[in-house]
Amino acid sequence: MFFDIEKLIGFAAYVMKKMGSSSIQYIMLIKLMYLSDRRSVELYDHTISNDNFVSMDRGPVLSRLLNLIHCECAPELQKNWDMYFKTCEHHVTIISNDAEEKIDNLSRAEMKVIDEIVSEFGKRDVWELIDTHMHALPEWKNPNGSSIPIKLEDIMRALNKSEDEIKSTLEENEEYRKEAERCRRILA
Repeated sequence: MFFDIEKLIGFAAYVMKKMGSSSIQYIMLIKLMYLSDRRSVELYDHTISNDNFVSMDRGPVLSRLLNLIHCECAPELQKNWDMYFKTCEHHVTIISNDAEEKIDNLSRAEMKVIDEIVSEFGKRDVWELIDTHMHALPEWKNPNGSSIPIKLEDIMRALNKSEDEIKSTLEENEEYRKEAERCRRILA
């Protein structure tokens, strides 16, 4: 799978819409998006974001999302993100009504997953969520001030997927990545 900034923007906008706010604590946004990705892996063997994941002190995070929030991403990705969101102190705020148009990049199944996660976790105190849930996820490892990559197969194993399922998903993702790369070269 490949990372798609347009889809990530739609994903973030949809989570915020379901939370009923155009501005939320970015740590809550990150946690809800990670949990949505994890649930999507559980149900469909793929993530919504196609982001990379890492264990950090406050639990698992979407790596590129965190970098975008902190304005530390590749310039072309950062410019796109910054057209729709602004980080101020500890909050992410939607600054363009066009962000909701990006929600069209999500499938109905992905929206349903997000709906379930926001319903289940969205009203919790973020620090309680981190301490009692995020730190209890089997794929999370305490990085002691650093970060540790979390691979898709780590999440799948934590969800008790069989080794055959994991192998099949990884092979499928690799084929998809190769095909997407071929298409990009042709279109370039």
